[in-house]
Amino acid sequence: MSDVASATTTLPRGAALSGRTQAGDWPLPIDRDVLHQAIIDINRAGIFVCDRSYRIWDVDGAFLDMEGLGREDVIGKHVEEVLGPRVFVLRKGNIDDAFEGRPSRIRAKGIRSHTRDKLLDVYFQPVAGPDGRVACVISAARDVSHFQAINDRLSLHEEIVRQTTDRISVIGTDFRYKFTNAANAAYYGRRPEEFVGLHVSELIGSERFGGRARAHFEACFCGQSTEYEHEMVDTQGETRFLRVRMDPYRDENGQLTAAIVVLRDVTAASLMASEMRRQAREDALTGLANRHALQADLEALLERVELGGAGSALITVDLDDFKVVNDISGHSGGDALLCQIADMLRTFEQPGKVRCARLGGDEFAVVQEGGDEEAARDLANRIVANLVAMRFVWNGDSHVVSASVGIATIEPEPRGDLPKTVYELLNRADQACLYAKEIGGARAVVYRPDDAEMVARRTDIGNLQILQQSLEFGRFQLHTMPIRPLDGTRAPMLEVLLRFLDDEGRVVAPAALIGSAERHGLMPQVDRRVVETALDNIGRIEEGTLLSINLSGRSVGDPQFKDFLLEALDARPGAARRVCFEITETAAVRSMATAQALTFALRERGCGIILDDFGSGLSSFAYLRQFRIDSLKIDGAIIGDVVHDELQQTIVAGIVAIARKIGVGVIAEYVEDEKTLDMLRGLGVTQVQGYHIGKPAPWVGTGLA
Repeated sequence: MSDVASATTTLPRGAALSGRTQAGDWPLPIDRDVLHQAIIDINRAGIFVCDRSYRIWDVDGAFLDMEGLGREDVIGKHVEEVLGPRVFVLRKGNIDDAFEGRPSRIRAKGIRSHTRDKLLDVYFQPVAGPDGRVACVISAARDVSHFQAINDRLSLHEEIVRQTTDRISVIGTDFRYKFTNAANAAYYGRRPEEFVGLHVSELIGSERFGGRARAHFEACFCGQSTEYEHEMVDTQGETRFLRVRMDPYRDENGQLTAAIVVLRDVTAASLMASEMRRQAREDALTGLANRHALQADLEALLERVELGGAGSALITVDLDDFKVVNDISGHSGGDALLCQIADMLRTFEQPGKVRCARLGGDEFAVVQEGGDEEAARDLANRIVANLVAMRFVWNGDSHVVSASVGIATIEPEPRGDLPKTVYELLNRADQACLYAKEIGGARAVVYRPDDAEMVARRTDIGNLQILQQSLEFGRFQLHTMPIRPLDGTRAPMLEVLLRFLDDEGRVVAPAALIGSAERHGLMPQVDRRVVETALDNIGRIEEGTLLSINLSGRSVGDPQFKDFLLEALDARPGAARRVCFEITETAAVRSMATAQALTFALRERGCGIILDDFGSGLSSFAYLRQFRIDSLKIDGAIIGDVVHDELQQTIVAGIVAIARKIGVGVIAEYVEDEKTLDMLRGLGVTQVQGYHIGKPAPWVGTGLA
C-alpha cells in the first residue's frame, strides 16, 4: 500500500471526509465520526474516496445503491474497475486536478446503463492530511434531473410571463399588487418592482375601481373565476378593448390569498367581430339590412303582433325590366342604380316604424310597423311614385325606373289572417308582387287570399312543392314522341318528353309544372336528371334512330350546366353521335354567348342541334347566322291551319327556303292529319311530328330515381 493510502487509513473516518482533524471540546454526547457518517448517509450523494493510485477506500450507502454493489466489491478496487473505462477516462482529469488542490464541479448526463438520461452533479473535493498534503479525493454524484426539470419549467414560465404581451398581475386580497409582469409595467411606464404594494385604485382610479373592478375582485376572492370584456381609453386617447380574466390564487396551504389577473388587448379582434356582425346583417352593396336581418326582424314582429301588438305590413319592391339596365349600362351601372334606389328608400325610414332591406338581386323590402292596410298602401304608392319620377343616368344613357310592389298585411286576430311564419309572410308579399308585375308593373297590389289571381299564385307555389318532391323522390318518367323524316335522307328521331307522377304513380299534366319550374329556376336540376337518364338508356333505342332531348332556357344560359353536359357525354363513349339537343330560339337569343359556346362544343362531339320554337320571336331570321344548327323546328302556332291558310303556307315556304340556303333541315310539329302532312311535304319540310305521326309513349324503365 502507498504512503498516501497509509496516511488515509490512519485518519479518523469523519476527519478524512471533512478535511480536518478533531479539535477542542466536543459538547455533544455522540462521537463525531458517527455524526459525520449520519450526515453522509442522509445526504445520499453517492460518495467514494480514492487515493492517488485511484483506488477506492471508502464509500457511502448511496454509492453502493447507485452501483448495485457491496462494500467488498468496491473497497480497494481501482476507480476504472468499479466505474468502467469510459467514465474513468472522462473524470480522471477532474480527480487529478483535485489532487493538485483544485476542487471542481461538473454537471453532465449519465453515460452508463443505470444512469443514462439522468442529469448528475459531480463534485471532486480534495482532502488534506496532517502534513497539509492532499491525501485523498472525495467524489460525490447527485441525481439532479428532477430539480433541473423543475428549474427548466420555472425558467420557461418566467420567460413566458416576461415576454408575453398579456398583462399579468397577482393582486392580494387587500387589493395591493404582489407581482406584475413587464408588459403591464410598461403600459404604465413603470418597472415591475415598482408595483409591489400599490393599491389597484392608485393605477386605475377610484371611480373605475369602485364602479366595476372591486365587485369582480371580491367575486374572485370568494373562489370564482370570472372573465369579461372592458372598453377603455388608453394613455394616447384611443379606445381599446380588453378581455379581463381573474382566477383565484391559493398558497401552498390552500389558502386563497390573491387573484391572478390577465389583461389581453383584443381591440383588433373585437373590431373585427363587430364588423363581421355588421356584415352578417348588412347588404354589402347598398348598406341596407340584408335578407338575414330582415327575417330576424320579421320573426320578432310576428311575435309582437301575435301578443297583441298593432297591425303591420311587409312591402316587397321588385324592379321592372332591371335586366335592361344591366344589358345597356353593364353590371356597374346596375349596381349604381340599386344604390340609388336604396338611398331613396332610406328617406322613408323612421326609427321603430319603417325599416328597409335588400332581399337580393333587384328586390327590396320595407317593413311598416304599427299601421293598417290603408297606411301600407299609401307608403307603397309613394315608393312607386318616387321610382317613376326617378331618372337614372349612366355614361350618358338615361333609364326610366319602375317597380312592382306587393303588400302583405299583418293584422292581429280576430280581424285578420295572421301569417304564422316569416316564409308565409314573404310568400304572400311575393304573390302580390308577381301579380302587380303581370298586370303591367309600376303599381302596388295588396295580397288577398280569396282573389282569383292570388289563388293562381298559390297554385304556382303548389306546383313548386310538387316539383321539389319530384326532385327529391324521383317521381318523373320519360316518354318519347317520334319525328319522321320526309326527304329520305335524314334519320328518324324520338323526342324525349318529361312527365311527372303523383303520389299514386299517375301521370300529371306537365305544362303547368314545367312553367313553375322555369319561373323558380328548378329546370337545370330537372334537365340534369333527364340528360343522365336518357344517356344511360340510349342503348334501348333502335340503331339508326336519334334521340332528341330538350334543354330549358336556364340550362342553356348556365355555364356550369354546359360543363356537366359535356362531362356526361364524354363519360359515355358513342352516345354523342346518337343524340340531338333542342334549344328554344328565345333561350338562344337571351344567352347568346353561352348558347353559342354550348352548341359549338356539342357539335364538336358529334351531337345534333335543333333550334326549337322557330318563328316565335321577332328576330328569328337575323339570329340564324349566329348558331351552327342541323335543323330548326317551326313553332306550332305557325303551322296552325296551314292546309287552308295561304299566309301560313307562305311563311312556311319562306322558312324552308332560308333553311335550304343555309343547309339545315326543317321540322314541323302539330301534324294532326294526312292533309297537313301532304301540304308540308309539298312545301319542302324535311321532318314532321304530331299525333298523326305518333303519340307520346312511355319509355320503359326510365323513371328518374
